[in-house]
Amino acid sequence: MKKIYFNDRFIAFGSLPAIHKKCGTADIYELREFAELPNLLNKFLHCATENEIYVSCKNEDETFVAFCDLFDMIFAGGGLVRNSDGDVLLIYRYQHWDLPKGKQEPGENIADTAVREVKEECGISNPVSGKFLTETYHCFLLNGRLMMKRNFWYEMLCNAEIPVPQKNEDIEKAKFVPINKLPEYFNCMYASVREVFVAAGLME
Repeated sequence: MKKIYFNDRFIAFGSLPAIHKKCGTADIYELREFAELPNLLNKFLHCATENEIYVSCKNEDETFVAFCDLFDMIFAGGGLVRNSDGDVLLIYRYQHWDLPKGKQEPGENIADTAVREVKEECGISNPVSGKFLTETYHCFLLNGRLMMKRNFWYEMLCNAEIPVPQKNEDIEKAKFVPINKLPEYFNCMYASVREVFVAAGLME
């Protein structure tokens, strides 16, 4: 099942059995044809009373791509970085705890994007990229345009360093947090970022 976030709300696409297994009795929108997608998007963006919208479809991948085509896509890379003590690197920006990430530059490999952004946003000298964790999708409005950011997330390791927040990117804090302290920060994270911790086995 694939999810797209808008703030802390999401729309999910999948087969009917997969949705029933995941969400049980939630309301499910049964998609019959792609022509219904613009109306579904409008509902997703403007019906704030529904925090979760589940869409059953015959072909999850094709439907998801067709829905994404309604947006201007931005590709980004980021990292779940751990130091030699096993602590996790967090940043604080726009009143949320987050993970370092940023937009892919032309011609850049997305894994290299993730490493570069960790260096730039947190002053980490030499993060080593590990395995790919997951992709997350979140959408937003920018000057009247529908935008979607597709984030590719990687595990990373680094030496025991003191991170330096990139203030010109509005990052107020950057720090390593022990794993047993992470739950104290989850409630102040975007839901899409919590998905990365789930993929890493650090959150249920």
